[in-house]
Formats: sequence, structure tokens, C-alpha cells
Amino acid sequence: MIKITKAIEEEVKKFTKKEWYSADIEHYGKVVNWKERDFAFKAVDNGKIVGIITGKYEAGVLHISRIIVAKEKRGRGIGKKLMQGAENFGKKLGAHKIHLITGKNWEDTNKFYNSLGFKKTANLPKHYLKRDFIIFEKFI
Repeated sequence: MIKITKAIEEEVKKFTKKEWYSADIEHYGKVVNWKERDFAFKAVDNGKIVGIITGKYEAGVLHISRIIVAKEKRGRGIGKKLMQGAENFGKKLGAHKIHLITGKNWEDTNKFYNSLGFKKTANLPKHYLKRDFIIFEKFI
């Protein structure tokens, strides 16, 4: 009988190292170096943090998990600079695409991503907190 229990990180690493080897060959025709690297950048003005961007580089895709600029500092290009910093980080690692999720009806945010060359690629109905979200992506 199959029983589901909590796994510890060491068990996960050992099992996946063995099993992903054959899955990579099945799906990609070779063993893949699935590089992952977290990142976090900040924008600082007069010694004070006025914006942050965080995410992860994973197998050629730069995932943006958070980007926010202090309310009183918005509209001054800080968000654009943060995105450029993240994009440069991704390019150095070989990223070919940036991926992020944002609120469907967040008009200012969506205009911002469009202005940077992002395109809407999917709808996520009733996603986080049962609100509608969308996926934006940009090839780099």
C-alpha cells in the first residue's frame, strides 16, 4: 500500500538526482544541467531602499517573483532600472526569456510591463486569493 509522508531535503535530493537523469534523457535526449539561482536587487536613494526585485533564474528562464517601488517614488524610472538589472543578471547566466505573473486588472502595472516589451501569454482565472491574474513574458 502506498503511503504519503513528509520528505526531508536530503531524501528529495537523492531521489531526484537519480530519477531526473532518466527523465532528462527521455524528454531532452540528454542529461540537462538544470541551473537555478535566486536573485534579489534593491534600488537605493540617499541610503534608503526605494525598490526591490526578486526572483529566480531557472534553466534559461528568469522568473520575477516580486518587484515593488515605494509609492512616493513611482514614475521615476526606478522599476525600469530594477528590471534592467534583473535582465542583465539573467543574460549573464544565459536566460532567453523573462516570466512573471501580475494582476489582470492592475492597469498601471500592466502598462509598465507592456512598455518594457512584455507580452501577455496566459490568463490565470481565480488564481491568488481567487483573483484573476495574467502571465507576462519577454524574450531576451
